[in-house]
Amino acid sequence: MTLNTKALIAIIAVNFVTISGFGFLFPIFAVYGKAIEANATEIALSIASFSLGNLIANPIWGKASDQFGRKRLLVISLAAGAVITALNVLAVTPWALIFARFIAGLAAGSFSIAFAVAADISTPENRTRVMGTVGAGFSLGFIMGPAIGGFVAGGDPGPEAFTRVCYAGAALMLIGAVITQIFLPETRPEDDSSADTENAPQQVSRWAVLRDPVLGIIILLSLVSSIAMAKMEATFAIFADDVLSLSPFGIGLYFAAMGGIGVIGQAGAAGFLSRKIGERGMLFVSLAFLSLGMFTLATSQERVQAFIGMCTIAIGFSMITPAMSGLTSLSAPPRAQGVSLGLVQSSGSLGRVIGPAFAGIIYDMAGPPAPFYVGSAILLICLIAMGVWMRVVPPLAKPT
Repeated sequence: MTLNTKALIAIIAVNFVTISGFGFLFPIFAVYGKAIEANATEIALSIASFSLGNLIANPIWGKASDQFGRKRLLVISLAAGAVITALNVLAVTPWALIFARFIAGLAAGSFSIAFAVAADISTPENRTRVMGTVGAGFSLGFIMGPAIGGFVAGGDPGPEAFTRVCYAGAALMLIGAVITQIFLPETRPEDDSSADTENAPQQVSRWAVLRDPVLGIIILLSLVSSIAMAKMEATFAIFADDVLSLSPFGIGLYFAAMGGIGVIGQAGAAGFLSRKIGERGMLFVSLAFLSLGMFTLATSQERVQAFIGMCTIAIGFSMITPAMSGLTSLSAPPRAQGVSLGLVQSSGSLGRVIGPAFAGIIYDMAGPPAPFYVGSAILLICLIAMGVWMRVVPPLAKPT
C-alpha cells in the first residue's frame, strides 16, 4: 500500500468520525432540550452554534496545518473534540448547551485539514476523484452520525441517554485520533526555498472566484442547499417527537435508512449519472428530489409518509455533493482549485449556521411543518434558477 493510499484511507475514516460527531446528538436533542426546558429555537441554535464555531475555526486550523503539519493538527483537533464532547454532559441549561456546542465546533478542525491532505496526495489528473472520495466520507458521516446517535440513545427517552451519547461520541473521536496517529503519514509538502517564486503564477483571489459565472453559482447553490438541509436536520427530531411520536431509537433508524441510500448513491449511482447526464444534470435532478422530499415530509402526519420523504431527501443529497465537487473541479483553473473548493465548503458551513437558527424560530412561530415547507420552496426556486442557468451558460467540456 502506497503512502498516498494510506493517507486517503485514514483521512476518509477521520472525516467520517468528525462529521458523525456533528450529527451524533441530533436524535436526542429534542428529548434532552425539553428536559432542560429549551424551546425549538434554542435547540436549533445549539445545532447552529457548532457550525458557527467550525466556520470561524476552519481557516485557522487550515493555516496552522500548513505551518505545523497535517497529522499533528488532526490529532490535536480530534483529542480536543473528544474532551469537549464528553464535557457536554455538564450543559444543563439551554444557553450552556449552545455554548458547549460552539466550543465543540471550534475544536473540529479536521474538515479543512482533510481537504488539505486530499490536495497534498492528488495530482491535477486525479484530483476530482480524490476530492470526491474524501467528500463521500464527509457526506456519509453527515447522514450516519444521527443514526449511530439514535442507536446509542435507544428507546429510553430519559436525559441519561444524552450522557451515553456524549460519551460514545467522545470515544469515537478518540478512535479517530488513534487512527490518525498510527496510519496517517505526514503529507504536507516540504518547503522548497529554491523554487522560482518570481515567475510562479499568482493565486486567483476569492472575489475572482465568486464573480465567475459557473463557480459563483455553485457556491450560491451550496449555501442555499445547505440551509435547506440544515433546516430538516435541526428540526426533524423535534417534529418526529411532536408529530410522529418517535423515540430517539426510531429517529436513528430513519437516519440509518438515509445513510444506506447515501452509500449507494455516492458509491455507484453518482458515477453512472455523471456519465449519462453530466454534473449539471445531476445537480438539477438532485434539487428536484430534495424539494419533493421536503414537501412530502412537511405534509406527513404518519410515519410511512415521513419515511418516504426522508428517503427522497437522501436520494437528492447523495447526488448533490459529487455534482458540486465535480463541477467545481472542472470549472476552476489549476491555480484556483484550493480556493474554489474552500469557498464551496465554507458556504456549506455558513448554510449550516443559518438553516438551524431560522428553522427553530419558524418551528416555534408557524408550527412543525413550516421549516420543511420553507426548505421545499427554497429548493424549488433553486431548481427553476438552475434550469434557466443551464440554458444561458454553455456546458463545460470535460478534460480528456
